[in-house]
Amino acid sequence: MADYDLIIRNGEIYDGSGAASFGADIAIKDGLIAAVAKQLPGSAGREIDAAGKIVTPGFVDVHTHYDGQATWDSHLNPSSSLGATTVMMEPATPDRDRRPVDR
Repeated sequence: MADYDLIIRNGEIYDGSGAASFGADIAIKDGLIAAVAKQLPGSAGREIDAAGKIVTPGFVDVHTHYDGQATWDSHLNPSSSLGATTVMMEPATPDRDRRPVDR
């Protein structure tokens, strides 16, 4: 039986803290990061070789035009295809044509 659900091996990890990147493996179990190590022992149901690639926790897309698209596209492509895990959108309000500084 596998130790983890997923192991991403040999990736260059940027953890989002602002610290320098580092090479390591990441193990995922039950949807959570279970371990990070230079050479992670164990097996997984699925393994990805990320050699030569960066591994990040996801990106926030702060400039979108998804107001209409959000009503018909549950994946908000292309942001989700490019690694964005969060998008910023302004709610539709009666005064949406006014500048934010005037609200």
